[in-house]
Amino acid sequence: MFLLGELAGRIGAEVQGDPGLRIEGLATLGDAGPAQLSFLTNPRYRKAAEASDAGALLVGQGSGLSGRNLLIAAEPYLALAELLELFHPAVTAPPGVSPDARLADDVETGRDIHVGPFAVIGERTKLGDGVIVGAGSVVGRDCELGEKTELKPRAVLYPGTRVGRRCLIHSGVVLGGDGYGFATTKGEHRKVPQVGRVVLEDDVEIGANTTVDRAMLGETRIGRGSKIDNLVMIAHGVRLGPAALLAGQAGIAGSARVGARATLAGQSGVAGHLDLGDDIIVAAKAAVFADLPDGAFVSGIPAMDHRRWKRAQAVTARLPELRKEVRKLRAKLTELEQRLGAED
Repeated sequence: MFLLGELAGRIGAEVQGDPGLRIEGLATLGDAGPAQLSFLTNPRYRKAAEASDAGALLVGQGSGLSGRNLLIAAEPYLALAELLELFHPAVTAPPGVSPDARLADDVETGRDIHVGPFAVIGERTKLGDGVIVGAGSVVGRDCELGEKTELKPRAVLYPGTRVGRRCLIHSGVVLGGDGYGFATTKGEHRKVPQVGRVVLEDDVEIGANTTVDRAMLGETRIGRGSKIDNLVMIAHGVRLGPAALLAGQAGIAGSARVGARATLAGQSGVAGHLDLGDDIIVAAKAAVFADLPDGAFVSGIPAMDHRRWKRAQAVTARLPELRKEVRKLRAKLTELEQRLGAED
């Protein structure tokens, strides 16, 4: 339980209303009661906020809400993250190695590591201070996990994978699986050995059931601070720049280069061997088949400038009416040609 004024001090917000209001937790606008704090971080929910029974609301500056207890933050979504951490602190696994885990004799372990039951860790692997390896996870030989990195249960790291500090790898993730490389001759597909590795830089998060394949030679590299959603596919030899955001079911084909702070929305795709610049945005379901300059915002299949795509979609929506107009014009033209021919 916190007083509203205390919460304001914790997150650097301003109180409008009663700073002594007791807040016992956070809830959605529809579920919140008088002792709970809710939030308005998207203007489409304004009516729901006005009707909410929440004791107080977290809002941005200039929300225009009156007659309510408010926490006013410069960045309300960031403030929401801080409040959720305050009310729901992370539960840290206790240090120790389960007797049901299997570690090779030469595994190097830092201080305060946790290895859950039925985890398997291979030869010459290094675990930094505070590393957590969840139950049933498999870490192959010659891997490295930086300090405070966590593998959720049943994550898999193939041999040679390098993971930086403070990374979070969710269940079902596979890092370092074989890249999809085959030499096709006379109708037969011969596997091309994939002998490279996967490298994750610091502060990367990878969602459940995502796969990052190792390179044929060299590295598949995920840049520092990148956040990757569930069910994403990153192929062999990809270089993903720092602070990238990849939403669910996005895919990047082999040897593509994606710049810093790139955003790939859900189910978007990038063809292989392309070079995409910094700060690019690829809209949902878009398919990129050509290089993109810095700052590009593209949509559609094939991907094109977002504004051009919107104009094209507006025309596409009118195609039935345009077809009727063309038929009428064709009929009038035929009639005119017949009349002129008769006069001749």
